[in-house]
Amino acid sequence: MDGPGPSPATEVPFRISFSGYGGHLRLDPTPHPSSAIPDFVPPPAYPPGTSSSVTEYLEANYLNPELHLPTAADAGRVWDLDWFALARPPLEPSAPRIMLAPAWEPPFRRGRGTSQSAQSALESQVWDPESVQMEMGEVFGSGTEGLAPRMPGPAKDFVRGSINNRPFRPGGLLDDNAEVAALDKAFPEGARNGDWVHELMTGGLAQVAPPGFRKGLELGQLKEYKSHWKCFQNGELVEEQPASSSNDTMEKYSVQFDDLFKIAWEEDAANKALQEDDVQQSAEDEGTEGVGEQKVDAWQDASETVTKLDAEKHESGAISDDPGTQTDLDLMLSAEVQYTRRESGVSGDDKPTQDGKVWALVGGDEDIVTNFYKLVPDMAIEFPFELDKFQKEAIYYLEKGESVFVAAHTSAGKTVVAEYAFALATKHCTRAVYTAPIKTISNQKYRDFSGKFDVGLLTGDVSIRPEATCLIMTTEILRSMLYRGADIIRDIEWVIFDEVHYVNDAERGVVWEEVIIMLPKHINIVLLSATVPNTVEFADWIGRTKQKKIRVTSTNKRPVPLEHCLFYSGEVYKICERDTFLTQGFREAKDSFKKKNSNKLGVKPGPKSGTPAMRAGTQGKNPDTSNRGRDQKYPKHHNANSGLAAVPQSSSGPKRPDSSFWMPLVNNLLKKSLVPVVIFCFSKNRCDRSADSMFGADLTSSSEKSKIRVFCDKAFSRLKGSDRNLPQVVGIQSLLRRGIGVHHAGLLPIVKEVVEMLFCRGVIKVLFSTETFAMGVNAPARTVVFDSLRKFDGKEHRKLLPGEYIQMAGRAGRRGLDNIGTVIIMCRDEIPEESDLKNLIVGKPTRLESQFRLTYTMILHLLRVEELKVEDMLKRSFAEFHAQKNLPEKEKLLVQMLRQPTKTIDCIKGEPSIEEYYEMALEAKEHRESITEAIMKLSSSQQFLIPGRLVVIKSESDDDHLLGVILKSPSQAPNIPPQALNKYFVLVLTGDCTSSALSPVLSNKTEKEPGDFQQGHFIIPKGKRGMEDEYFLSGSSRKGSGAVNIPIPYKGDASGMGFEVRAIEKKEIMSICTSKINIDQVKLLEDCSKAAYSKTVQLLIKEQPDRTKYPPALDPIKDLKLRDMHFVERYIAYHRLLQKMSENKCHGCVKLKEHISLMREQEKYKNRLNELKFEMSDEALQQMPEFQGRIDVLKVINYIDSDLVVQLKGRVACEMNSGEELISTECLFENQLDDLEPEEAVAIMSAFVFQQRNASEPSLTPKLAEAKKRLYDTAITLGQLQAQLKVPVDPEEYARDNLKFGLVEVVYEWAKGTPFADICELTDVSEGLIVRTIVRLDETCREFRNAASIMGNSALYKKMEVASNAIKRDIVFAASLYVTGI
Repeated sequence: MDGPGPSPATEVPFRISFSGYGGHLRLDPTPHPSSAIPDFVPPPAYPPGTSSSVTEYLEANYLNPELHLPTAADAGRVWDLDWFALARPPLEPSAPRIMLAPAWEPPFRRGRGTSQSAQSALESQVWDPESVQMEMGEVFGSGTEGLAPRMPGPAKDFVRGSINNRPFRPGGLLDDNAEVAALDKAFPEGARNGDWVHELMTGGLAQVAPPGFRKGLELGQLKEYKSHWKCFQNGELVEEQPASSSNDTMEKYSVQFDDLFKIAWEEDAANKALQEDDVQQSAEDEGTEGVGEQKVDAWQDASETVTKLDAEKHESGAISDDPGTQTDLDLMLSAEVQYTRRESGVSGDDKPTQDGKVWALVGGDEDIVTNFYKLVPDMAIEFPFELDKFQKEAIYYLEKGESVFVAAHTSAGKTVVAEYAFALATKHCTRAVYTAPIKTISNQKYRDFSGKFDVGLLTGDVSIRPEATCLIMTTEILRSMLYRGADIIRDIEWVIFDEVHYVNDAERGVVWEEVIIMLPKHINIVLLSATVPNTVEFADWIGRTKQKKIRVTSTNKRPVPLEHCLFYSGEVYKICERDTFLTQGFREAKDSFKKKNSNKLGVKPGPKSGTPAMRAGTQGKNPDTSNRGRDQKYPKHHNANSGLAAVPQSSSGPKRPDSSFWMPLVNNLLKKSLVPVVIFCFSKNRCDRSADSMFGADLTSSSEKSKIRVFCDKAFSRLKGSDRNLPQVVGIQSLLRRGIGVHHAGLLPIVKEVVEMLFCRGVIKVLFSTETFAMGVNAPARTVVFDSLRKFDGKEHRKLLPGEYIQMAGRAGRRGLDNIGTVIIMCRDEIPEESDLKNLIVGKPTRLESQFRLTYTMILHLLRVEELKVEDMLKRSFAEFHAQKNLPEKEKLLVQMLRQPTKTIDCIKGEPSIEEYYEMALEAKEHRESITEAIMKLSSSQQFLIPGRLVVIKSESDDDHLLGVILKSPSQAPNIPPQALNKYFVLVLTGDCTSSALSPVLSNKTEKEPGDFQQGHFIIPKGKRGMEDEYFLSGSSRKGSGAVNIPIPYKGDASGMGFEVRAIEKKEIMSICTSKINIDQVKLLEDCSKAAYSKTVQLLIKEQPDRTKYPPALDPIKDLKLRDMHFVERYIAYHRLLQKMSENKCHGCVKLKEHISLMREQEKYKNRLNELKFEMSDEALQQMPEFQGRIDVLKVINYIDSDLVVQLKGRVACEMNSGEELISTECLFENQLDDLEPEEAVAIMSAFVFQQRNASEPSLTPKLAEAKKRLYDTAITLGQLQAQLKVPVDPEEYARDNLKFGLVEVVYEWAKGTPFADICELTDVSEGLIVRTIVRLDETCREFRNAASIMGNSALYKKMEVASNAIKRDIVFAASLYVTGI
């Protein structure tokens, strides 16, 4: 920098550094100026910078425009700078609100400076463009960008958002027109054309002042990029002209646009001819080679291909072509360029709907694993162990800024990928969000990540450091932030979804789909899941929805293999090892079971020994049922918890059988050093009783007892004196000191955390747990034991699913500690079936299935924003994935059908009325089929359908129906095969013998239908035959045996006429004729006599001499006694239509049959066209009818108006997340809480969040009982309204599912200040569920308070504040040990 004045570096000390995800330059103040040249912080993996290197870098990267090909190193080129160590950033988004852009002007319009005489001629050529101010939202919020065009809100709504905010535009919404329009509006005229580039390429004076600056920096002349034109004429290089040559020289080699279009048209026509003519492909190649050269030469002559040569760049030697001088980094970058090109060639264009792009890219390149540390030389975080293959692949793709789906076995190390995403966010000065389905996982991850990253925690009741770089939250919180447009979403770079297989959860699985759909485009996704069969399908849905590639990486096997065993009668039988089922071990267990049961019953083992096993299997289901009955009968506080408090009491009574059952197993595991062990029991009471039954077991040493006592004293010291003496707290400590633990949802949160932490420390040897331990806690064990293979899922007792079994069994085997994990299945009274065990152990896990459903909250949130439609949300759900994926093919098919020419009907009479005739024919056919179906159901018609009766049968070609005779009626004998019960054997005339032999309908019928008896010779026992099966009609010389000795269908010809014997159903009979003929059933069906068939065919021909008219049919009303008025009216309408058809001009026309066929084709074409249009429309969505019904409900109760604009009640409903939104909103607008005290109001509100169905009936005050009745009546009214408007809701079930009043009395007493121990005596609900309900109730109070603020109800606002403060105390709101530490 030249100039007489002092350097800016001496006035304001600063240094140049790189920051942010894109590596932008920033100026940083320095405390002490070191020199006149600003300090330069070099990027890692590069040599230290100097003044000349900085100049070269700025010139090469910012002042010399060139085509840049991205490489893998670019994504990893981020610069180390600890911004948080320098300054604490404010809680405001850092994105600028406005920007200044220069407006380009043609040279002849540019103004000159006023002081032209004082400037040199060179300086007078400098042009200072005018700057235009634009909103950042208009520039970066257009089209498919991730940020919505709105300004940031106040700081208080930065994290949680506000109902007044607009949600950010979800990524993947394709709207090219909106993008182009927004860009045209945002940028000034001429700013996006190529004139800027042209001025830079040809050189000249550089601009001095940046937009918005008064003074600037003179950079001198811009370098001219020397280039020349290669001029061709007639395919030969004529000369080379400099790019700066005169236009006259260039014009003689130029062509007009029409010539270019003609050349392109001829070239396309030649290419099309080459594609269509495959026979003469080789000859065409030789013939068109010369033509192709001429076309290319002409195109080169027309377009004047430019070859740019930068002499200075080659002279500097920055890039050497000598392979010997290339470094490892150069080789790596060149290899990566080839890799990316190959990948882009496979993936194709960015629009998958046009070329079928695959969004889920499975697996990685072996080069990634081999050259990992070269591809990622500067890792964001170092790990003290060697990474696995899937971890290296995932980290490599994260460095490239791509989304990743990791499907790995349990305990394989998926958390490493989440940690690296956190490290990248810290390195890039952005944010990352970790979401988990369960609050316990969130708390545990907060503890695990706190020592490594800047971590915050957001759950329903806890908000710790929301301004942190790495945020851990539940998925519901993230969904709320997206719907409410929280400004913090602007800074998020990564969202990590843990336990993605939880998307199968029926209640909460929809939350995952909503969040994935609503995420903006700028956010990358990391999905962590257990192994599922359809990983690629789910990843493809996400990629197609978000319009970005999803890299899928997975593990092939567990890091610690498992062995599965059966435990029966004190012995362990290995049945599976390394995913191979061992039949020998299963047989040994089965033999032991049979031997033991035969000895008990005094029966020797023999072929009948299976009977005791079946009886034992039946008895094996009784304990589950009886246990369930006791679970419901005896409250936990008076049974299980009292056992925990006083362990000696459990030494008597029914506990002893459990003790004798569990102790042999535990002793066996202790001998083999297979502890710690997790025993999964699918009942909370079962866990408590099993732990209490081990009253004599002491599994810990004295030092371990000391550690447990010290830990428990520290953990429970934060409780009040009365809370420390709770039966559950005292009882669990006595169990823990002996190395036994219990873990289930009924425990207090602090008790569960104590058990989890002690188990992770290895001092708990035996842990009785429910299924939630496998999902919510990352605590592997040496052994896993299944108490049973059946569970109660809230609706019914059922077998475990393979996915559930694999999830729980995956806790066996600690990586780095165990060589193998052991899984044991307990067998009490029966051995499971081999097929069930195989399906459970080595079967496929449960597929990821969509649980997407519409909710009123979702509809109201989306209706607030015009750009987002509910239909878009439905289309992008996983349930509609396959239908939406096939839309491009259907669109192509629709275009092809629309381009097809339609055949016209030329009427020879000049007045075409075939349309009217065809419509009458269709209507008549509908009447006839309906009447025939009704006739065949009449009992009176059965007496006419006897052998010898003539009938008219439907033809498969639907042109001319067939005349036939019944040979045999269906037998009513009970032992006849099912396919013969409802079949009639009929002989029909098929036409001339020559035509019938060649008829494709008859001769090519080779597929077996249900009624086809291909080799069907069946005999009806004589005693079971009916009267009509006695074959002694006229001509019969002997009595029939009941056999059918001909293949069905049987085809032949007689008397010059083709015939066929078929087996038909009633519905194939068109009409019953009045005529009958004599037949010989024995000779026709048993003897296959040609003479009999010839005679029968001749009799049929006599009944239909001209082959056009059929014998008269029985009258349905007179003969068949049809009395139903509906069908009688249809019969009359049918005859009227026949009369009208006979009066039509087309009736009897020689071309009637041809025109009817054309009409049928046109009708089929129109139907297929309409079907395609329907499938491509929003009306074809599965949940569209329910959506229409819910919209009608919202209109009736005034949540939205007729124009779908959200009203006040709708805005209030958007605040309701913890309870049912309609009932909660109606409760507020009906002022049901006004006459209640805060304690009474919060007690009634507990019905919204309490979840247990079966609970003891609370004892309520008259005021609470009246409030309960009002609220229940409101729910019934809303349910009835939804049922009326075709929403699939049962009013009673709707009220019962959304309002559960089991804890109203408990919450009322708690709000009044009653101790926790006393309120537990008021109900049979477990302590853990009581605490969870009250914690969620505090969130409900906050929602009601926000709703009161929207409504303007200050009294309700204050009441909710008082109620919230009344319940927030003592053990219920004790801080989590994971959060506060211990």
